[in-house]
Amino acid sequence: MKPGRDRSLVTTGLILGMAMAALEGTAVATAMPTAIADLGGVSRYSWVFSAYLLTSTTTVPLFGKLADLYGRQRIYQVGVVIFLLGSGLSGAARTMNQLILFRALQGIGAGGVQPISLTLVGDIFTLEERGRMQGLFSGVWGVSSLVGPALGGLITDWISWRWVFYLNLPVGIASGLLLKLYLREASVRTKHNLDIAGTVALTLSITLLLAALLEGSARWGLASPVTLGCVALAAVGLVLFAWQETRAEEPMLPLDLFRARVIAVASAGNVVIGTLLLAASAYVPMFAQGVIGGTATDAGLTLATMSIGWPIASAISGRLLLRIGYRRLVVVGGAVATLGCGLLTLAGTGTTRLALSLTMGVLGVGLGFMATPYLVAVQNAVPWGRRGVATSATQFFRTIGGAIAVAVFGAMLNRTLAPALGPGGNVDAALEPAPRRLMAPVALARLLSGLERGLHQIFVGFAIVALIGLVLSWFFPAGSAASLAHEDARGRGPAEAS
Repeated sequence: MKPGRDRSLVTTGLILGMAMAALEGTAVATAMPTAIADLGGVSRYSWVFSAYLLTSTTTVPLFGKLADLYGRQRIYQVGVVIFLLGSGLSGAARTMNQLILFRALQGIGAGGVQPISLTLVGDIFTLEERGRMQGLFSGVWGVSSLVGPALGGLITDWISWRWVFYLNLPVGIASGLLLKLYLREASVRTKHNLDIAGTVALTLSITLLLAALLEGSARWGLASPVTLGCVALAAVGLVLFAWQETRAEEPMLPLDLFRARVIAVASAGNVVIGTLLLAASAYVPMFAQGVIGGTATDAGLTLATMSIGWPIASAISGRLLLRIGYRRLVVVGGAVATLGCGLLTLAGTGTTRLALSLTMGVLGVGLGFMATPYLVAVQNAVPWGRRGVATSATQFFRTIGGAIAVAVFGAMLNRTLAPALGPGGNVDAALEPAPRRLMAPVALARLLSGLERGLHQIFVGFAIVALIGLVLSWFFPAGSAASLAHEDARGRGPAEAS
């Protein structure tokens, strides 16, 4: 697509889609307590998030492959329609079970919207333009994630929690219409053989693994037969998936992609990025609210600097990668992220919220310097016909890394907190100012001490993961962006203006 009004309008449509999916990931969190009060079913609270996480994770490779087979726009529109259908039904849910089911449907659509948005950016912009534009889209994602909780709270307080879902409808419709009117793709493939067996094997195995981690640590017990059975079946499913991908005519996730060092290292790096991003989002506010003390708003603000640092660093790296190459940027990012996580291990009861916020800003800068080069390098390393599945692979590894990490760190925290809680204890009392003031000083001190120990162990885990990411960055191939690009990836893909 040539520069001009049409490309600008397509880009606007993609930004709307990216912002919609990013906002939904964070705005829902502040709406859920009110939704629980309305619908009941507090015991199933975690599944509202887990259902979305499961389906949005396991469908990413499938949508990436479908985009390569049938065209980006067609599959993007399918993703938008599914997402909006799930949003509308979630807003109309009358029971907790309905909300969980509709959130799962919404997650299926999200599995297509975000990765195909990034794939289309790779299609309509040249090699020289991609770094800058992917940095812009990372900025859109970061800002949307930042304003999501505040926006969700305002909508819930002033209108209704249901409108957190309903407001997706006009945004999604506008995004779909802009692409429909102004983006045209040349038909480049005619033979389509979907890898249904591979899709089913991967979906079931990842679902079983996440269920074992999420439910095993909270309900069944990590050593229970149910948990161990889920892990064993997940391992069998992954083996069957790998076997299927070696024999399928059109594999959903072609394993030969990972023979390229660029893609193999970038995929492992995205596991690190996802781990640090999602785990920090889950456990740093808990530290701020529980150990340091404060409100939920105070805790949420500690992540603001990370959401600001990420897009700034992404934009800078997008402009520098053609000049200095990918490797230097990901090494710098790995070093800065390791520094941020190292500082986090020093946090304690005497840490101020300002110091914690600055630490998260350092971590955000490190992740931003890693994210854009890893994404652009993968897109440039493959021809157009594999760009969709390659881009989706990076998103898949980022999401699955974060999902597994949150569950593993949660199991660590539960084990540490169990002695501090005592019979019938509840850590929630330490996270809200009013109940906290009503607790006996001895019980509160014991609980906060256990919470601090448990979160310190998690922060040490962050530092180990960040250090692994730094080591991985040194294995990324040296050379300029142009020298590492596939010759078919140097220009724009087969997309045209209408």
